[in-house]
Amino acid sequence: MKIYNQETLKEVRRHGTYTEKVPFVLDGKLFEVEKKIVNGEMETLELSRPVGEMLTSGSVEQFKDLLRKVVLDVELGREQVQLLYQPIYEKIQDANLPRVLDAKWALTGTVIFTEHIEGEEVKFGRLQAEQGPTARILTYSTGFEYTKEMKDFNEAFSVEILNRAIGEAYNALLNHIHLYPILSFNYPTANKTAYQGATGDSAWVGVYKTITKAIADAAKAKRPGTVLLASTADQANIEMALRGGHQIEGTIYPAISGIQSVIYYDGWETVVGKKTYSYPGVTPGKAYLIRPKRGFKELAKQDLRVEATSGDLSRLVESQIVAYAYRGVYAAIEENVQELTLIA
Repeated sequence: MKIYNQETLKEVRRHGTYTEKVPFVLDGKLFEVEKKIVNGEMETLELSRPVGEMLTSGSVEQFKDLLRKVVLDVELGREQVQLLYQPIYEKIQDANLPRVLDAKWALTGTVIFTEHIEGEEVKFGRLQAEQGPTARILTYSTGFEYTKEMKDFNEAFSVEILNRAIGEAYNALLNHIHLYPILSFNYPTANKTAYQGATGDSAWVGVYKTITKAIADAAKAKRPGTVLLASTADQANIEMALRGGHQIEGTIYPAISGIQSVIYYDGWETVVGKKTYSYPGVTPGKAYLIRPKRGFKELAKQDLRVEATSGDLSRLVESQIVAYAYRGVYAAIEENVQELTLIA
């Protein structure tokens, strides 16, 4: 069983070495910068000149170096907010994805081998579509401006703070758009498992009985779940229940089998100006047993891309940095999720 939360995923990154090319756009041309993480430490770019000089030098190469730093700072911010939804979703990355996708595009093959009797027709397989909403590719964007004050006072630290904030906000958005459909769905009775604990049961025993019943309910409905999505407020009771090996008053509680991954998601919050923006997490006392991949598709027409534009002198803006992505989500909730109530 794998545990997915912000700390466990960061710990994995701290012990790995990763290299990838990250694109950015300058004057309509596509460039790349190498992102490299060695034993958890990400290599960043130190500017050879003050920000002000790089903005006003007129050198394309110097401005390109500045954008390389922007992109790497954004990626550093992304490392601070790990993606939690990946055990649930299958990623489809295709620059040719249309704006709107009908539910029938999420197909699975159904094939069965049977004994062939001479003279009989071969049983042919077919494609079967998941039920669910139409998927749409949406545009998500943000940005910031290099002001004359930043240039004149060479406030590189302000630029770094903004860059990293973009990366953090983008990964938080991805967690939200992929997990919120599961949290906000209005589940019918057949997709709900009520609390199964009895009077006098300890908290983890009630959770144990509820998870066991939910696994049986989902299997009976022919949508067996292997991923549990929950709140960290319930983590201790959930993991005690799943690991089992306990005996209380002659009753043995063996480990619960079938659940391969547990994701703990508590949402995210930030303040922009004087306004607070928040993404809700799993409500304590609730959990979701999920059959992954088959009915969940992460649609990436274009991942996050940074682009530089000209400024606006009337507002004392030297240059604008825009980050945008084309993303969509397909989630067939009713066919793949069982909602659990973990408290009385």
